Amino acid sequence: MISKAELRPGAGVRYLFRGVMVGDGHCPAGMALRAAQDEAGVPPGVWKGRGLAALGLVAGDVVSERQAELLLGEGRHPDADRIERELLAQGESPARARRTTVLGRPIEHNRSPKTEKAKERTPWLAMDLVFRAPSTAHIAWALTDDETRLVLESCQDVARDRTLAWLEESVAQIRWGSGGTHRRP
Repeated sequence: MISKAELRPGAGVRYLFRGVMVGDGHCPAGMALRAAQDEAGVPPGVWKGRGLAALGLVAGDVVSERQAELLLGEGRHPDADRIERELLAQGESPARARRTTVLGRPIEHNRSPKTEKAKERTPWLAMDLVFRAPSTAHIAWALTDDETRLVLESCQDVARDRTLAWLEESVAQIRWGSGGTHRRP
């Protein structure tokens, strides 16, 4: 059995699980993420984005703690446990079953001849986005009626969804091929 500490090797992943995913609160070691979110009054994360279908995920479904551990902590498919079990049942080797669940491939480092330092850069593989309304919106939400609260919540949802759509169209790239050298927006 692998401990949760082993599944969350990096400080960045610990930061996400123990802080960001609970509304910048605190998730004590050993407490389930969902319990910490409930205690902090933070809704669970849900899957969003146009690439979900390729992974067999559904927009709006709740992200389980294990799915987040696999994706953010290990760079593996969010349903890697199920996929590995199915492949092992079909006779695949454990190593092959595990490799099948790894998302992406290593990306070649920058080979710019201009400086030695450029050769040491690590590619940027992901980003963490937290969508939070400004403090004034929180105050307005707390001091107003239910109808206005719904409008404020709707504005937050629209802003988040439009931002994600823009990022998917204008920033994100899919890489493939040896060393991830081929790119497509």
